[in-house]
Amino acid sequence: MLLRLNPKLRSALFVLVPLLAIAAGRLATHSELAARHPRTASLLFLWLCADSLALAIIAKAPRNRPEIRALLGAIAAGCVVATVGAAAPVRAALFDMQSVAIAMALTVALAVVWNLRAAAGRYRSSGSLSHAAEAILPSTTVKFAAKELHMLRLALVGWRLQPDVPQGARAFAYHCVINPMIAVFLVLQLIEIVVVDLLVSHWSREAAWVLLALGIWGALFFIAMMQGFRLYPVLLERHSLRVRSGLMIDLRVPLADIEAMGAAISGEELKQDHVLNAAILSHPNVVLQLARPLEYRPAFGKTRMVTRVAFRLDEPAPFVAALQSRI
Repeated sequence: MLLRLNPKLRSALFVLVPLLAIAAGRLATHSELAARHPRTASLLFLWLCADSLALAIIAKAPRNRPEIRALLGAIAAGCVVATVGAAAPVRAALFDMQSVAIAMALTVALAVVWNLRAAAGRYRSSGSLSHAAEAILPSTTVKFAAKELHMLRLALVGWRLQPDVPQGARAFAYHCVINPMIAVFLVLQLIEIVVVDLLVSHWSREAAWVLLALGIWGALFFIAMMQGFRLYPVLLERHSLRVRSGLMIDLRVPLADIEAMGAAISGEELKQDHVLNAAILSHPNVVLQLARPLEYRPAFGKTRMVTRVAFRLDEPAPFVAALQSRI
């Protein structure tokens, strides 16, 4: 049955099913039966964690043949999860079995050394920390972490940075329209942080800390968005037009592929798959018609072909004149 499922759904199941199995096993370690037989419960939970993660790796690997390093990493992760997630009496029983504890420690140590060696080799060949991290973690996880770290950098020190405009390119801003609206959301977010913390703290201090952390992350996200809109303008380069919208959209359009340019587009047209709408919280005032479909590959999401690109500029007239002189 899994073979007939959508590939994305299959991939999600390969992640979700092991997590559910481990969560159920963790609950079982807190049961009365596990308290009466802690050694048996600890071994069963250890086997469940290691086996679930290893089977997920096998199921996701091409032709169900994962690398030995990946399989060892899954088993090592199972050892760590079993140690951290088990109830205290079950965990104590696991450590009391010295041979099992030593085997777990050696498995984790071997996996760490092997993965660090692979990451170091990739870093030496590419010089990129992201590529090095992809030797250990899934590429989607690495990309997500890189985006989050970049967002945090923009939020904290973005005010010190200058707009990203390479030599020879001409920049066209769009942040004067968008940022005031984002600032309103930011103020509302800050008010919400205070109100929610005051209300929830009377019920649960732990829940209040969690919501406070989420609220602060949301505020930093809004600040990073505002900085991104300022730091990443639309660029008219020698042979291409780079349409950007903060951290969310970055598409390079060859000037030779621009067939026509206009300013009007309807809301219904903006929803079509072949239209890339790079105007955030506003309506576009520049619309490009392309001579041929152009591939748009977002950081996250499905790749699609676009034939029209719509965006908004603070001052469209100078851009239109400059682009017309190029095409």
